[in-house]
Amino acid sequence: MSTRRINLLPPEREQQRRARQLTTTIVAAGVALVLVLVIVYAGELVRAHSEKNKLKAQQDQNALLQAQVSRLSSFDQKERELAQKTQLLSTLTQNEVRWSVVLADVSLVIPSNVWLTNLTGTVTATSGPAVPGSTASPLGSIQLTGVTFSQVDVAKWLTRLAGVDAFANAYLALSSKGIIEQTPVVTFNSSVQLSPDALRKNQRGAERGL
Repeated sequence: MSTRRINLLPPEREQQRRARQLTTTIVAAGVALVLVLVIVYAGELVRAHSEKNKLKAQQDQNALLQAQVSRLSSFDQKERELAQKTQLLSTLTQNEVRWSVVLADVSLVIPSNVWLTNLTGTVTATSGPAVPGSTASPLGSIQLTGVTFSQVDVAKWLTRLAGVDAFANAYLALSSKGIIEQTPVVTFNSSVQLSPDALRKNQRGAERGL
């Protein structure tokens, strides 16, 4: 025996039921879609807020670095100016004879029993350093006139002059005996040429003495 269901309801009622089910399904899907969109929107808001905070932190760091660069740029400018001035000063003085050093050399080698009565220095050329024994023009010369007690002292004086690196070709032009207040003396007139070592650029410590 088998049973058979017989729907005694009019067809319109079945269509209405299916329509309600379809509407409910559509509404549920719409609500789910809205919920998904709300969740996505909330996530995007959180991500945008996080990115905004990162951007703000990066902008603050950039501003701090820019302030540091601005403070250091003045020192960099001063350093470049100092380098330019140092280079200019070195260029202007590289062929200069530093007479303070030359006179100090004279004072170090003069014997205790020799007195200078006159010292005259001249510079004739500084563009091409002279080399002892060559035909190049000397840088200049120094004329030294003085008094001592014997010819031996004069020879000692010339020997000491010849030992100074800044000098070359020590020469005795005149040496004559005389008397000063009843004391026998020897008057001499000597000269030396200036060697390349007399130039500022060739002197030890010239960089510190610019």
